[in-house]
Amino acid sequence: MGSSDKGLFVQAPAICFTWRFEPDWPVLSVTKNIHRFGYTAEEFLSKTRLFTEIIHPEDRERITAEINVLLTTNTESFQQNYRIITNSGEIRDVCVYSGPLQPNDHTVFYSIVHDITHQRQAEAALVKSEQQFRTVIETTSEGFLIIDNNFNITFANHALCQLTGYELAELKAHSAVYYIAPEFKHIFTQSVNQPGIQLHWREDLIIHRKDGQALNVRLTVTAMDDGTGFFAFITNITAHKKAQIQLQKLSRAVEHSASSIMITDKNGIIEYVNPRFCEVTGYSEAEAIGQTPSIISTKETPPACHQELWSTILAGNNWHGETFNRTKNGAYYWSLMSISPVMDDNGEISHFISVSEDITTQKDQQIKIEKIALYDPLTGLANRRLLYDRLNQSTEILHRQQDAGIGVIMLDLDYFKLINDTYGHDVGDELLKEVALRLTDCVRSEDTVSRPGGDEFTILLQDVSHPEDIKPVAQKMLQSLRRSINIDKYSFKITCSIGVSIAPSHTIEPKLLLKYADLALYRAKDCGRDNVQFFSANMRVKHQDGILKV
Repeated sequence: MGSSDKGLFVQAPAICFTWRFEPDWPVLSVTKNIHRFGYTAEEFLSKTRLFTEIIHPEDRERITAEINVLLTTNTESFQQNYRIITNSGEIRDVCVYSGPLQPNDHTVFYSIVHDITHQRQAEAALVKSEQQFRTVIETTSEGFLIIDNNFNITFANHALCQLTGYELAELKAHSAVYYIAPEFKHIFTQSVNQPGIQLHWREDLIIHRKDGQALNVRLTVTAMDDGTGFFAFITNITAHKKAQIQLQKLSRAVEHSASSIMITDKNGIIEYVNPRFCEVTGYSEAEAIGQTPSIISTKETPPACHQELWSTILAGNNWHGETFNRTKNGAYYWSLMSISPVMDDNGEISHFISVSEDITTQKDQQIKIEKIALYDPLTGLANRRLLYDRLNQSTEILHRQQDAGIGVIMLDLDYFKLINDTYGHDVGDELLKEVALRLTDCVRSEDTVSRPGGDEFTILLQDVSHPEDIKPVAQKMLQSLRRSINIDKYSFKITCSIGVSIAPSHTIEPKLLLKYADLALYRAKDCGRDNVQFFSANMRVKHQDGILKV
């Protein structure tokens, strides 16, 4: 080797060795840039460090074997890739070009060592990136394919094969356009072929599976940076499309429903009302949304009803019941309502749906029927049946609580039969109507005035325990009926006889209360009429004695 060649070796970016083909490859020369690996040339020239020592232990045997094989084939130069260990212990990848220093002389060799660590790292990163990309593509549930500018499929993932029913080789046998439904082919080709195509676009199409089944898919296409083709993701939206169609049908059904439908959020804020709701309530959609259902509620609905409703639906249960509501213009109406909670994906309540029917007409009919069944048609007072119902309810409460008592007043008009026979039933009926009004004026709203029949009236008083609680009421009734009653051209002055029983002082049994009031009434008649008598135990004895005498 000439001096100019040696200078070239020293200045080269690669590290150059000459070494003798003997055990451990003793170094004859090495360029000073060996310091890149942390060594000095003197270490090798003084034989304190050998060439083979810096080769990775796992690579030494392979490298030596390769050289022995190459020499038997008279190869003049050869390339090997292995690993070098630097003085600091770092492992570097190198590409080494070696050969005999003189032709046909296998005693001295040269080696040019190129550090390719960064290149290998970049290659490894590229391989890793490609592996990660393939892993993502192969594990995604979406179909993925790569197509060239002629629409030929160059790659498709497993998900696309499953989606279409084709094997990869079968997919590649046709262009991508082949699988698109005829009515959508032009959309695809025009979008891809248009001048200045966007780098990214999306379209909903229909494709056909191998078995002929049509699928609704969303195609998302991205053009390659080098302009050689496209990446495409295919998402199966068939179920979504069906759900969308069902939702549209449901929406139309709700919009045209004969029922009032209201949807609120979990806090009761109205988010939707259908046209029937607006028709019934008088509120427009804009007026209702953002409000609460209280815009149609009334004070007549007991607070306990609202509490029971909310406790039911907040517990995740359905509520059914009747509500008394008010329209925007103040008119009242009855609704048969069902409220259902709607759960989100976490099982939490997100909304409430209310479906209601206007039952005002049915309710009016029901009230009329109940009025016929429970009220006296002449006076409008409670009849015997309603009186007994309320008396039973009151005594049941007494059995449980026994806080305050109840009183029963039994009242007969004195000599009413004479008036009826003398002036006729029409006059008698008008007289009974006026008596009903006057008796009603003498009691509270929670008390019950009834007409069991004829000229007999029975009054149920609530929250009374002593005669002193009832005397003022009974006296008021006597005085009220003593005032003149004018009917047509006639003026009547009537009186009445009153008997009173009290629970629990006298008894707590409904039938006995009525019986004792009746005994007291007979006592009032025996005492000259136009007076009040309270039941006492001796009345029962006298009554029994009278029965025995008879």
